Amino acid sequence: MELPETNNPGAVAQNEMMNLLGAYRLQWAGFSDAPVDMFFSVNMPFVVSDTKHGVGLVFSSENIGLFKNQSVLLQYSYKMKFWKGYMGLGLDLGFLNQTFDISDADFTGGGGSAVAGDEYHKDDPMASKGPGGDGNSALTFDAGVGAYYSDDDMFVGLSVAHLNAGTLDFGSDSAELYVPRIFYLTGGYNIPLSNAFYVLKPSTQFRTDFGDFQMDLSCLVEYDKRIRGGLTYRLGDAFVFMVGMDLLSGLRLGYAYDLPVSKMIVSGGSHEVYLRYSFKPEFSKKNKYKSDRIL
Repeated sequence: MELPETNNPGAVAQNEMMNLLGAYRLQWAGFSDAPVDMFFSVNMPFVVSDTKHGVGLVFSSENIGLFKNQSVLLQYSYKMKFWKGYMGLGLDLGFLNQTFDISDADFTGGGGSAVAGDEYHKDDPMASKGPGGDGNSALTFDAGVGAYYSDDDMFVGLSVAHLNAGTLDFGSDSAELYVPRIFYLTGGYNIPLSNAFYVLKPSTQFRTDFGDFQMDLSCLVEYDKRIRGGLTYRLGDAFVFMVGMDLLSGLRLGYAYDLPVSKMIVSGGSHEVYLRYSFKPEFSKKNKYKSDRIL
């Protein structure tokens, strides 16, 4: 809800400001090789012939087990006045790279594995460089689309990541990985409370690849448009406790902790922190005048 650009290019520069943002997530703390995600983005608005646009650059990285997924995307959005706010229609284009770390893989059947000897892996295409090698890497083109509406009271977004459903080719038919399309539907509404300093902000996100799905139900309470805290329930997975604060003008910091309710409860939970800085870009040169008082 705080970083809609992570999954919807239509949200790029929706606030008509230049945005620098980053997020770091450590999932299932305490497990070795557990997922670690990082996301960085810069985006800004611009105007062409009285039409509003946004452009951005995104870098994301995910380490999970012996795999590393990295992507670089150029994002664009076209803004149009709609109802009480603005609708953004967006596109992102770039590349997705996946690397398999051979050096940490056990191809011998040792290390406590139930498979004895190395016969099991002798024809494994992922072992083509052999143990101790530099790793296998595959690159594919990546694209996504999205629509995002927001005004002072609400937001609604629909987007599709990996629209082209690319294939990561590691060099053989048995070492091709399919990247599925992921659909995101998000929405939220601001409800003023009897005390004008407080606003209730319920929201939800539903995502699916039509093979599986996940849904978040969230609610924040915001005080004086500066301090916020609340709770998310991710169906069948976790309760998420969230806090956030505007530190300075345009600078926002947030933290979330996932308390698992599934069998992953044996982990130490998940931690996520984000930082966002938004400001009005000023590119015009100010007029300077020479003072005749200084001779």
